[in-house]
Amino acid sequence: MVAKNYNFSKIKKITEVLLENEDGLWLRKLSRESKIPVSTLHYYLENVLVNMVDSVGARDEDGNFFGVRVIRLKRGVFNKLLEDRSEGTLRKLLKTTEILNHST
Repeated sequence: MVAKNYNFSKIKKITEVLLENEDGLWLRKLSRESKIPVSTLHYYLENVLVNMVDSVGARDEDGNFFGVRVIRLKRGVFNKLLEDRSEGTLRKLLKTTEILNHST
């Protein structure tokens, strides 16, 4: 489920940092570079940006990440935002992913 009360400036900062790091970043490095606390970043990745990012790493039997976790924008999202970094494009992608989240 997508959170309705999210801070767009945080989403914008997360995506800007990920656009500058095509191969992705470790969760903690993404936190440092975006200046967003790990717990807040985790919330956004799991609840708002879940269909826009790939999370690569080891998971336990409950599906929770442990150890190193690398976050990167999905290829289509990366290409779309690289082509047009406007807020309108990001908002459109967010709206599309909300629809996707509700259908899964």
